[in-house]
Amino acid sequence: MEALPEAVAAVKAGERRYQTVNGSWPEGPLPKPDGDEAVRGAKRLFRKFTGRAYRGKWMATSGRRNTWPYRGIFYVNPDRKCDHGGGWRAIVHSMSHFVHYFKGGSRPHDAFGRHAFLEREMIAYVVESGWLEGKLKRTAKPKAPVDVKQVRYRALLAKIAKWESKQRRAVTALKKLKRQRTYYERVLKPST
Repeated sequence: MEALPEAVAAVKAGERRYQTVNGSWPEGPLPKPDGDEAVRGAKRLFRKFTGRAYRGKWMATSGRRNTWPYRGIFYVNPDRKCDHGGGWRAIVHSMSHFVHYFKGGSRPHDAFGRHAFLEREMIAYVVESGWLEGKLKRTAKPKAPVDVKQVRYRALLAKIAKWESKQRRAVTALKKLKRQRTYYERVLKPST
């Protein structure tokens, strides 16, 4: 019967630990990163807290998918609505779980608080690095205006050249076939 009070004490200690983790975020709503910004941030978190780069591809995703690797692709979901509210909170929480697992953590929310400590460090890194102010956003390069008529004209010229090439090959093939036909007509002609 004495194991029950110890389990309750461990749960309460975990709840206190996670109050300090969730209290590490600034007050108020956080900005939601776009897909590229979220992937860039997740890559940096992984490299910073594991000491190495992820060997697979990185890809932004959406919907109900988690921020987690699957078959060599690390999917990052900036839109994931979960108990952490989505956005940077959900990304950092998921990344802290994966890094904890990657470093050999046995249980997601262990009694020693290793995951909570790691998540608190990640939150501090995100806040101090200015990611919430948009430092990971890339400035959009202005695109040169495209003349659609020029593009279509070049495509038309390419199609004409392609069909003319096909026509030349067809004419050559027909010449060869006609020569073969005359040969066989001469050879197969019954001698009278």
